[in-house]
Amino acid sequence: MKSFKLTDLEKVGPLTEKKLNKAGIFTPLDIVIRGVKEFSRVSGLSMDMAHNHMKTMKKHLAEDGNDISVKDIASLKALRSRQKRVTLGVPEIDDILSGFETQSIYEIYGSEGCGKTQITMTIAAETLREGGAMFIDCEGAFDLDRFNEICDSREIVYNEDKLGYHLFGDDTELIKGIQNMTDELIERDITVLIIDGLVGLMRLGYQGRGELNERQIQLKDVLKYLKNLSILLNMCIVLTNQVSANPDPFGAKMVPIGGHVLGHYCKYILQITKGMKNNRTLKLIKSPKNANVDMACFITSRGISDTEK
Repeated sequence: MKSFKLTDLEKVGPLTEKKLNKAGIFTPLDIVIRGVKEFSRVSGLSMDMAHNHMKTMKKHLAEDGNDISVKDIASLKALRSRQKRVTLGVPEIDDILSGFETQSIYEIYGSEGCGKTQITMTIAAETLREGGAMFIDCEGAFDLDRFNEICDSREIVYNEDKLGYHLFGDDTELIKGIQNMTDELIERDITVLIIDGLVGLMRLGYQGRGELNERQIQLKDVLKYLKNLSILLNMCIVLTNQVSANPDPFGAKMVPIGGHVLGHYCKYILQITKGMKNNRTLKLIKSPKNANVDMACFITSRGISDTEK
């Protein structure tokens, strides 16, 4: 695979290679993550040709031990057998969720100050025990002193080489950054990728309802990319999300932004709400295997904890 060149592909010459590189496509892994349609659009190749190249790229990946083709129950079991799980050390949450699993996307939403960043920093800290974590900060909420406090309280050795961090203040820069991050994710052996405030940052880049459809299409493309990334690199992806008021008197008072596009792509959805003092409630909203349930927790020096002290 190290000798692979894009120009080895039929009808991909130097000019097409340049177009692909500009879009962040360099390897078979990049092509498979982007999908047939985007590969066709960027390269200018026909859909049939792009589809043929996609089959070739998946074959290359399988030969390298990264076979993600699911053709039957046996191959599905083989793919799922590679999953890893990150637990929080909070018995009630760990028992219900069985840890944050790779090959899946999680959404955690709630009002400002409810603890979304606190729980993601706790997940990142626990990930460092055996793997690497990548924190993509879209709100500037990540505090290194606080992260060190969580690690110290949990007796976790903070290793700067295992914790990746990027701060983005522009939605276009964010999307471009994610699409060009594959090599770093592999080098750092990333198990959990956290994007704190993805939809909120994208919302800032659009003005009014007239641009809502464009934003949702862009969001769909990002989520599709992240879904493929989670499976191909065997990662857990955790997204935090803001909320907006719901005018419907019979529905929930607060709903996550991003609409159904985000909700459908996330395998697990959790809502975190504030209680008295440091009390928090983590509610399981969506899961393919668990009923909706409330889980009590607290914010302490350990991040998310099962006790108030």
